Amino acid sequence: MKKSAVVFLSAGLVLIMAFAPVKARPTAPEASGQSAETNAIAEKQFTEAVTLLRQENFSDAIAAYEKVIALDPKSPIAQDARYWIGQTYLRMGKYDEALSIFRKLLKDYPESAIVPVTRLMVSRVEAEKEAQMTIAKREATPDQQVIVDPATGAQFSKVGELTGKKAVVVYVPTHLSRSANGRFLLFDNLVIPLDDHEPFRLVENPNPYFFSLSPDARKVAYYADDAIWIVPISPDTGRPTGAPEKMLAYTRKYRPPVGWSPDSRYFTFEYGKKEPERNIWTFSVEDRSLKQITNDSASQLHPVWSGDGKTIAYMQNLRPGRAVYVVPAEGGPPRKILDEGAPYSWSPDTRWLMYYKRGPNTPALYRLSDGQSFDIVRPVRVGDFLAWSADGKEMFFYRSSYDYCPTANVVSTQGGPTFRFGRELPLWPYVHFWSPDSRWVVTSGGELHDQDFYVFPISGGKAIRLNVSLSNEEHLHPRSISPDGKRLLLFIPRSEGKEDLYVAPVSLEEARTTGPAVRIFGGRDKKPVGFGKRDEWAWSPDGKRLALVHENDIWVAPADREAPARLTKRPENEGFPVWSPDGRNIAFIRRSIEGPDESLWVMSNSGGEGRKIWDGCDAEHFTWSLDGREILVLSDGIIHAAPVSGGTSRQLLDLGKLDANGDFKGAFGLCWIPGGKRLAFLDHSSTRIFLVSLPGGEVTELATDDPDEKDWIYPSPDGKWISYVVEGFVKARPAGTIWKVKVEDLVKGKI
Repeated sequence: MKKSAVVFLSAGLVLIMAFAPVKARPTAPEASGQSAETNAIAEKQFTEAVTLLRQENFSDAIAAYEKVIALDPKSPIAQDARYWIGQTYLRMGKYDEALSIFRKLLKDYPESAIVPVTRLMVSRVEAEKEAQMTIAKREATPDQQVIVDPATGAQFSKVGELTGKKAVVVYVPTHLSRSANGRFLLFDNLVIPLDDHEPFRLVENPNPYFFSLSPDARKVAYYADDAIWIVPISPDTGRPTGAPEKMLAYTRKYRPPVGWSPDSRYFTFEYGKKEPERNIWTFSVEDRSLKQITNDSASQLHPVWSGDGKTIAYMQNLRPGRAVYVVPAEGGPPRKILDEGAPYSWSPDTRWLMYYKRGPNTPALYRLSDGQSFDIVRPVRVGDFLAWSADGKEMFFYRSSYDYCPTANVVSTQGGPTFRFGRELPLWPYVHFWSPDSRWVVTSGGELHDQDFYVFPISGGKAIRLNVSLSNEEHLHPRSISPDGKRLLLFIPRSEGKEDLYVAPVSLEEARTTGPAVRIFGGRDKKPVGFGKRDEWAWSPDGKRLALVHENDIWVAPADREAPARLTKRPENEGFPVWSPDGRNIAFIRRSIEGPDESLWVMSNSGGEGRKIWDGCDAEHFTWSLDGREILVLSDGIIHAAPVSGGTSRQLLDLGKLDANGDFKGAFGLCWIPGGKRLAFLDHSSTRIFLVSLPGGEVTELATDDPDEKDWIYPSPDGKWISYVVEGFVKARPAGTIWKVKVEDLVKGKI
């Protein structure tokens, strides 16, 4: 974890500091004279605590944070650790303990950067405590042991549950396997016993990945150090019975899991002597002999060995599409069995091949005897395919306690820890909005991702669903809030990728629309864009007009009537309109129809001739100056100011000279922090948020406790907060569950 960084560039120090790297703010060991080794221990311990908290191993997480505090109780990292102990108590439902931690932080460190978010947490805990009193009155949902799928009548029975340290599986296909005797699960490098024993790491190789458990559960193959390794294990406990052994050098870039033969004496994998050529090969674990099974110019992928050991199924990349073939395990002519799909697992009796279809990756069963295919229809609550029973008559499924989803986080511009909005809701916050008084954040979410809007109070408390109550006959979906917080942009989807746009008055305080919706644009073509992000539309600063993209051109539409005007009419694709602060001009990105070339242009809001401002610029590398006379462009780590009226651009700051690691060379997401003295941006890895002051060059890092990849950043109007989007696996349920179903029930009525 890297702490907030500050580099001062006064006039007399510019030459001395010009090539100095951005340094992390000293944590406790440096500040108190302790060793760099102690500092490193604190950082490592904090990282371990974060991992434990994400896995909801609460007691272990608290113990790990307390170890950080013990190293130097007065350090900034110790303050962060205390804050996250409070967060841990909140997630445990121990509201009084959480409040005690947060209030003591405010008392002990009144001048700390941790204060703003800690105050927010006090309000949040008080609101959740009150809400929990209401929830506690409801009857607890009984534990459901059997689920009957309404579509097929198939009965799924719960046969296992993983909680605490064992509920760590975040992704099932290709990462999770079950031993044939049902004694343990293998999740990447982690063995999860299905008895009372604790999970443990299997091997200690640096960065091992793509682990494959043999059918006899006595061996595990994996990749590490440009080679395929095998470690012997006990079939009863999963623990190693010997040292890992290097089997085969493998330096190719793409390295999928190997497929074991049913007798566990061989494995099959894809390999080619040249990139990107890939064919199917087998490898003998006993004598280490290699044998090429297929020989085709098209890539052969995902080999899977049949239960009787006679056949290998694989996917062949075709253009377009991907077909499934089978080939004798000893070699011979291949045979196509499916025009589309990716093989995944054979049943032990070789009666069924389970594969995934293209598109939403729908699992399906292929019956070898007659070539029939059947979609695997199952309730969401049973999760993804895990394994077959030994006789091939039943299938096991695993539902992770995690969901992969985007979340909206916020961090104070003074520094300190981060805070996550909507912990209890599925959000879709790629575009979200601050109220003009910075008291509310509005974002989309709900079961259908972007069909509902939620209003979050920055002071804490639960989100309120925006009530869209309109007299229109058709349902209108919310899309955007105007900068003044008074208007709501909505749309009705039409056929062939078109939509109608409406605007309705809205009150964020009351979380509802307050008047009828007015259509402002009919039949807008959203096919060229359609992501719902800032590439499609932008409100004018006064909230009275919209710049939007239609048929690859920029249009302007009043927010109170249907009278759109076309500003551009060029063959190139145009998008990402951004209004100048005074509302007189619109900047936008023009893309060549013949290639990836992009350029930045400016045009008056009333039309006319546009002016090219910068070549090789995309939407995440520019922002308007505060007076609207220049556009700031971040190019190769240098912030330039380009005059809108024409002329030579000037260099404002070379961020590259502030960072020896090169983090700023590919920086993006440039935007002003209200107040006019600081710019925010993301580094090239999308994992770090920085503030830089102009003209001096003081650089501060924010959100140092959040290592996840970040998307768009949104400063609050008062300049006190920055909200942003992250994606990842989020704990959604207290336990992971294992289910089983009879195969004949899955295909019943389909034969």
